[in-house]
Amino acid sequence: MTSEVRKNMSSKIEQENPSQDRILVVDDELDVNISLHMVLETNGFKVDSYSDPREVLQNFRPGVYGLIILDIKMPHLNGLALYRELKKIDHNAKICFLTAGEMFYGDYSDIFNSVGADGFMRKPIENQKLVERVRKIISS
Repeated sequence: MTSEVRKNMSSKIEQENPSQDRILVVDDELDVNISLHMVLETNGFKVDSYSDPREVLQNFRPGVYGLIILDIKMPHLNGLALYRELKKIDHNAKICFLTAGEMFYGDYSDIFNSVGADGFMRKPIENQKLVERVRKIISS
């Protein structure tokens, strides 16, 4: 994702009120990131996407997103560590994980317990199931 796209996304966020229909997607795989963005936008959501979790931390503001979707395995900062950092900034943020890999509890058991089963989606996920899951989490 180019810095111009990110800049446009950031300026849009600053101009709009917080919305339950705004989704933040963070996935280092560009094809997955673009696919999620397109599917969610086509279904009426406003979507901001990042491929680098460090950029999310630099630009994140509380109360902007109805849902944050995080990949777990990412370079520089994994999704579970990013979850902890985002919760420090916005403890009310609704966060869901999207992963292709097996999950382990280890040092992250507190996160697994707090998000519950609905807080995890397995890649690949059918478009309709993704949209249904997103709507369910946002409305809960």
